Amino acid sequence: MDKENINLLVVGPGAIGTAVATPLAANNIHVRVLGRERHKEFFSKKKMVYNSSKGKLEGKVVGVTIDDLQNEKEWKPDAILITLKANSTIEVIKQLEQIYDQEIPIVSLQNGLIAEEIAKESHFKKVIACVVGFNVKLVDTGIAEQTSEGDLVIGRIGKEKEVKSEDVPDFIPKVLEFVAPTKVSDNIISDVWMKLMINSTINPICAIGDMPLGEIARTKAAIYLSLWNWKEMVDVAKALGLKLNPFQGVLFAEVLYVYDIISFGIAKNVLKRIVAPHKNAIVSMLQDIRNGKSTEIDYLNGKVYEIGSKLGVKMPTNEMLIKTIKEIEKGNKKPSKGLLNKLFRESILSK
Repeated sequence: MDKENINLLVVGPGAIGTAVATPLAANNIHVRVLGRERHKEFFSKKKMVYNSSKGKLEGKVVGVTIDDLQNEKEWKPDAILITLKANSTIEVIKQLEQIYDQEIPIVSLQNGLIAEEIAKESHFKKVIACVVGFNVKLVDTGIAEQTSEGDLVIGRIGKEKEVKSEDVPDFIPKVLEFVAPTKVSDNIISDVWMKLMINSTINPICAIGDMPLGEIARTKAAIYLSLWNWKEMVDVAKALGLKLNPFQGVLFAEVLYVYDIISFGIAKNVLKRIVAPHKNAIVSMLQDIRNGKSTEIDYLNGKVYEIGSKLGVKMPTNEMLIKTIKEIEKGNKKPSKGLLNKLFRESILSK
């Protein structure tokens, strides 16, 4: 399949959506971006811009709304790339079900276990999970900036046991190579879980402490809570029988797993080295809270806690973080380092 003949629908014009759609369009792939009327109008006049680590990219995309797709059923994408927040996904997937047949591949470039939910809740048969290893921020509508480098890891998931992770249409990794180096995993569920655990560690800690990612390295309460939380989630993965793949090939789950004083010292130093380079990075959950939006806590920590509870795994740190984020969302608590320190003291007393 020649790239000039490929039609892709990118769902969501946010940070990841812009980072994905721009390099694809810049390489002469036909890209439509599903958003609102204001996005449609904006992209009719301006190109998308992505300031990547390799330089500035510009690409012309076609902005569309769900009504446009419903009224133009003769246009059919070769794949649909989902870049929405997890809490907005299923509603949109249900709308797309009414327009497109079940054989169109769905690629989920999202946090959490949402790809599994898409496979369970929709009629689409070819659902592909994608672990995004790089970070981006949305500067303005249609403008994104890469804040850290990383690869894409993809693999197919499905309701049927015979579905293999490697069973991905050939053209998908080829086009995603324009976005970032892309690997087809032989065990995508393990890759997704590793990224889920990372997001479920850094997001609530930074959101509760109202601090950038790098600040974890300089905050005692953040370090302790992060490592306790990590241990609980690894215990859930073990209870599921998962063999966790190293994130980006370098971060192994075991090095952050605390079981005695020696392992704690090692884990603490590794965590510091991981977050220190990202001193000014603002995680998505903190951005949501600052912007008065709902967070993805139910699809991150909430999902791990739900699974862990069914398996009988005790998760007091995770439970505390979930409850605190929900209180912040309701306006009952204000994020601060003081709040993080309070949670740390409460955790110490309960252990």
